[in-house]
Amino acid sequence: MEELQRVRDTPDPLDRVRLATEAMADYQAAIAEFGKLRRDAVDYLRSQGMTLAEIADKAGVSRARLSQLSAAPKRAPERILFSEGSTVTFAVDTKQESGSGRPVVHQEHAAAIEILNRTVRRTGLEPVEVEYIVPPGLIDLNREGLVVICGPRRSPLIAQMLAADERYGFEKDAEGWYLHDKATGRQYRSPEDSGKPGDYAYLGRLPRPDGRGYWLYMAGIHAPGGQGAAMYLEQELSDLYRDVKATRWSCLVECEWDPESRQIQRAELLAPIHQPGRKSARKRS
Repeated sequence: MEELQRVRDTPDPLDRVRLATEAMADYQAAIAEFGKLRRDAVDYLRSQGMTLAEIADKAGVSRARLSQLSAAPKRAPERILFSEGSTVTFAVDTKQESGSGRPVVHQEHAAAIEILNRTVRRTGLEPVEVEYIVPPGLIDLNREGLVVICGPRRSPLIAQMLAADERYGFEKDAEGWYLHDKATGRQYRSPEDSGKPGDYAYLGRLPRPDGRGYWLYMAGIHAPGGQGAAMYLEQELSDLYRDVKATRWSCLVECEWDPESRQIQRAELLAPIHQPGRKSARKRS
């Protein structure tokens, strides 16, 4: 190896110590990353029904080496809905605090993050960071393990990405924002707009702009809808995974809350799960 030879050829022993130490740190980090990539690939193949023996045979590697992965902490196949890696980053929109003008997170979005943290950890993933989206709503969507809670009104970039969904989307007219089923033409206006304790939300796994993966997105017409989408995801995670696996999909969710406490009481599917390429959208109760 060229770097190894360079260290060997260094005449000063102190320089050799420094260079060898730096190289070892770099290689150890690379080995750890290769190990994570291998583990993630094995987990994905197992989620598709393959056994370790089958993976080893087809990949041309030792079964004994792959069997060592079984001793690692188990991660549920449902984790693929959040990330193909080992960590998750949450990005949430903010509003301007009256008086100070400082950006603050909606109470309902903070509750959604709490639900998502719990759900992500249940799959064996590790939440690592919460990012705050401030005007003009710019965000890097080309990242692994990204979960976004941000309405299109807060981010033109999000609005542009949602416009590519052939089935569902947000629209706005003189009466305000609503969710639109483009296949049926039906408009879903939030119950909250007519004084009722409920809201509607968009939930989906969408392609990254660079085409190298997906990001998970949820947002309500109003802030409580985002919390409702997170609750639906937590409750239906296993069934949802069985339906969509590692594909692109989207759906609409409805939720209701207690008028006094504003605690979400119910979250369920409003419009069917849509997967591009399927002849019909899937319905769940």
